[in-house]
Order: sequence, then structure tokens, then C-alpha cells
Amino acid sequence: RSGRHGYDNNTRTGGGIERPLGIGMTEAAPQQADLASTHRAATVATEPVRRCIVSRQPRPRYGLIRFVLDPDRNVVPDFSETLPGRGLWLSADRAIVEMACRTNAFAKAARSQANVPDGLLETVQGLLLGRCQRWLGQARGAGQLEIGFFQVKEALARDRVAVLIEAADGAENGKAKLANMARGLALVDCFAASDLGEALGRDHLVHLALAPGKLSERFLADAHRYAGLIGSRPKSAGGEQ
Repeated sequence: RSGRHGYDNNTRTGGGIERPLGIGMTEAAPQQADLASTHRAATVATEPVRRCIVSRQPRPRYGLIRFVLDPDRNVVPDFSETLPGRGLWLSADRAIVEMACRTNAFAKAARSQANVPDGLLETVQGLLLGRCQRWLGQARGAGQLEIGFFQVKEALARDRVAVLIEAADGAENGKAKLANMARGLALVDCFAASDLGEALGRDHLVHLALAPGKLSERFLADAHRYAGLIGSRPKSAGGEQ
């Protein structure tokens, strides 16, 4: 157990995550929309679904966060989906999590006492940011991360990229050039340049690219959840839709 209120499970995520494109993640090349839509539909069809305890809507697991009650009946997040106990699933959406905390939807779903720690939303958000930063660090150590405009551009030209990562506060011109090369790949643009830099021991970073593999899948799953919690919304490569 680590963090202020819960578990920070940073070694595994649920299986079957395949490049979800949604909140905070956009298609880098609009001309590939039909192909990407078909891919997303196939992913949703095969991904196990769970029902959000607030909206009551079934969703693929990559769009949800699992919570459990610890032995003291405290609500804790279970990002790796391995902790014992009944899973209490919430959509990775800021308004949904806020409502669950305010109304203690956890107690109703568990049909028992459930203690909601103060600042649970902020804690979960911080833990997800930390997990994403660790995935990037691990990817660099494994030789699966490109850093910098020209390195990312070369990797895209050689079709060696699964996920393009652009800082939310980076210069639009450079970001647009790389996005136009990305040919429908997942684009993550919900992190500040300082957050990306912190992950890799730099002051700030704007352009990164992840190679295909388990680390890119794990990063993308957690980035999808993080984006939902900060209220990020999809954009096209050229700006807001």
C-alpha cells in the first residue's frame, strides 16, 4: 500500500487493453477515421465490460476504475484489478467520481459500510499520473521510448510508433506536424510538459513516442483514465472538435 489513501498497483493492469481512443486520446490523422473507428468497435466488442455504480451503464474495463473496500472498510483504488473483494467500478470521469464520493455510492453498491477518504478524487488522479510517469520511465529503460521532435519524427517515418505523446502546453506548430504523420495512431495530449519531463528527469518535454508493446498498452490505459479525471476532451490534430 502506498499513497495517501489507497493502493498504487504499478506492475500490472487488466488484460485486453488495445489502444483505446477516447477522452484525452485522439486520432492523430483524421483521414484514418474510418479504420480507427472499426478498430475501436472491435476492441469494445472483445473487451470485458463492467457496470459503473453511478451511471449504471456497462462499459469496457479500460474506461473504468476499480475500487475495493480494504479491511477497515475504506474505499481504495485497485488499478491492477487484482485486490481481493468485490469490485466497485466507476467510469473514469471526473463528474462521476465526484458524485460517487459525495453520495457514497460505494456503500450502496457494496451494501455495507464504506468510508470515503477525504480527497479521494485528487488521490486517484495523482496515483494515475505517477503510474503513467513510471510507464514512460520503464519504456525508456527498455529502449521503447523516443524523445524529442526529430527522434519522434524519424520513428513515425519508420512505422515504429504505437502511441504519440504531445504535451498539452507545447507549441502547436510542432505538435501538428507530428500528428499529421501519425496515420491514425493513438495520440495522448493530456499531460503538461513539466509532468512529462519529471517522468524522465528533465525540466519539461513536449514530444514523445512509445513503441508497440505491453508498456505502451499499459501507459495508454492509465492515460485514458487520467484524462477523464482531469476533464480532458477529444481534439482533432488541428485543435478542438
